[in-house]
Amino acid sequence: MTTAYRCGNLIDLCTGPHVLHTGRIKMMKVTKHSSSYWLAKAENDSLQRVYGVSYPDKKSLDEYLFFMAEAAKRDHRKIGADQSLYFWHQNSPGSTFWMPHGAHIYNKLCEWIREQYRARGFQEVMSPNIYNVELWKTSGHY
Repeated sequence: MTTAYRCGNLIDLCTGPHVLHTGRIKMMKVTKHSSSYWLAKAENDSLQRVYGVSYPDKKSLDEYLFFMAEAAKRDHRKIGADQSLYFWHQNSPGSTFWMPHGAHIYNKLCEWIREQYRARGFQEVMSPNIYNVELWKTSGHY
């Protein structure tokens, strides 16, 4: 179930209003957009998703944009790929392929974690990486 909110000519399908009055929005920036299918089904109409932020003044928006730009410079996904520590491949989405230097770092982290387990009185357990598709259907990630 969803609801529709109207603001002028805009009709928004969402679970609730985001601001009480659009007059409070002084500065706004669209940060991303993408398309999606209604109810995540390809046979349904395509919808346009728009992501953005709003702030009460330009200074606050500029501070946010600066912070986000600085954070992007330190994005571990980009840095690790740029340094050839790991990569991902379309044949195994969500699985990391570790290159030699990345595997070394990964193994050192695993050693440290195991030391922490012992020091804190925990016992290590291991679970499978591959599950029956029913798990992903149940969780909604399928």
